[in-house]
Amino acid sequence: MKSQCDSGYPHQRSVAPEVLLFGGGACANLIAANLVESGIAVHRVAGSQSQQAQSHAVPDHSAQAMELVRCRGFAGKFELLLSHGSRSLTMTVPVVIVAEDAAHTPNYGVYGLQPGPGLIDVAALEKQLQQPDGQRPFKPTDRIAFLSGWQRDSHPAVAKRMLEVCCQLQTLPDITTYFFTGDLQVAADGAEAQVQQAKESGTMFLKFSEDCPVITPLNDDRFEITCIDELVRQPFRMHADWIVVDETITPTAYLAELAQRLGIHLDAVGFAQADNVRRMSNATNRRGMFVAGGGRGILSTAQQRADADQVSLQVLAFLRELETDTPPQVIIQRGRCARCLTCHRLCPHLAIDVGARITVVPEACQQCGICVAGCPAQAIEMKGVRLGREIDRRLKSPAIAPGGETAGSRIVVFGCARSAGQARELIRVTGRPLPKSVDFVQVPCAGTVAGRHLLDALASGADGVMLCPCHTDNCQSEVGNQVARKRAAAASELLSAAGVDARRLRISSVAANQGTELADMIAAFAAEMAALEDQ
Repeated sequence: MKSQCDSGYPHQRSVAPEVLLFGGGACANLIAANLVESGIAVHRVAGSQSQQAQSHAVPDHSAQAMELVRCRGFAGKFELLLSHGSRSLTMTVPVVIVAEDAAHTPNYGVYGLQPGPGLIDVAALEKQLQQPDGQRPFKPTDRIAFLSGWQRDSHPAVAKRMLEVCCQLQTLPDITTYFFTGDLQVAADGAEAQVQQAKESGTMFLKFSEDCPVITPLNDDRFEITCIDELVRQPFRMHADWIVVDETITPTAYLAELAQRLGIHLDAVGFAQADNVRRMSNATNRRGMFVAGGGRGILSTAQQRADADQVSLQVLAFLRELETDTPPQVIIQRGRCARCLTCHRLCPHLAIDVGARITVVPEACQQCGICVAGCPAQAIEMKGVRLGREIDRRLKSPAIAPGGETAGSRIVVFGCARSAGQARELIRVTGRPLPKSVDFVQVPCAGTVAGRHLLDALASGADGVMLCPCHTDNCQSEVGNQVARKRAAAASELLSAAGVDARRLRISSVAANQGTELADMIAAFAAEMAALEDQ
């Protein structure tokens, strides 16, 4: 690590590989321990919400909590500026990990309750159960009521935690537990088994679909709970010594700031990993940056442990990749580049280096081709991708059927290699034939296809053009399918303006397992184009 310390922060130079880890919770602890055990120097920092951050470059070495001010550079060489008050620290590391905890808010208000004696949230109860027997607040014969998912659904991970602590309480002498729930979410691994275990241990479950229970605080710090037991349709009343509420888990404001400065995409809720099935479980839109634990979603304790192990393995694999030279796959032709920075604005992976000349950083590039298609000067070339020449080659002569006649309407299909390309392979494996007049052009990502490619295919003799991007949230580059749809929509408007039937350009999303659906879509489109020709 290259450090410039103007504030007395301790610093040691190490020859071991290094990573920067944001986070001060249990998941971050496990990641740090895993990597240190593998010979990686881990430098930990935490935001202002944490009192202290730890660095595992040297045992028992600690530093005050710091804020990320700036992040520059690319995978293999991230340059970060951190600060705390008037003090600052600059470091260069090959890998950045975000393992910040989420915010846990007890749902007292959801059930019409105010914090006070006898009320406890599930997170506080988990900590209490870790204490020695004599230090726990519970006493024999206590009745403990759990409230889960009345007014709003409790997240499956939270519901499972409540069931786990409910079972733990049932092992204590003479403790009785009651589980009041609405629509109990048991999608988390093992949650259904946990429900059965709780029932077998003696927990009484009361479920409500209509009228919720009424909770009345009593003068002796207990609570009266009255309701209609919907199973037997009889009134139910009990006095509870303790009430345990579930919680709402949300990303913190600090996580949003951190992700913005690192250039990591957020999901719709605000966790630091976009909803992308091709990036599970720890990858982000930036190579060399990983996210784990509460930083990427609502995870159970077991899931966070698994997440820590998984991200540790991914970091080790990535560091090994850095030891080999990465040849450039995307090259910007210097003589044609106008420095308009369109590629810099388009790249979802922040792989464009704006220096003395504009270049694509091989270690950061994920070869989506969005910049190739978007360059106004067509100055960017991608190894193995020559769409203009491919279109010309495919449409140079008419398709001829085995009987010697033309095979019908010429159809060009542009398909993403990760979705439509694999669906096409399914068509081949199952033996279902496509019309002879269909030319399938496989591209690394639908974002590789520019509007000019679609129009060129029509101008070169195609009767119809179909663009097949991934479904939403299935795109490897996250926005490649979105960019492709916008380009196709613009091309469709140009066709209409030129008096060409816009139905000749079709956009149809396809998943990798939809071989039958893709074949049906192509056949239907070919038939529609043939009908247009007959008009």
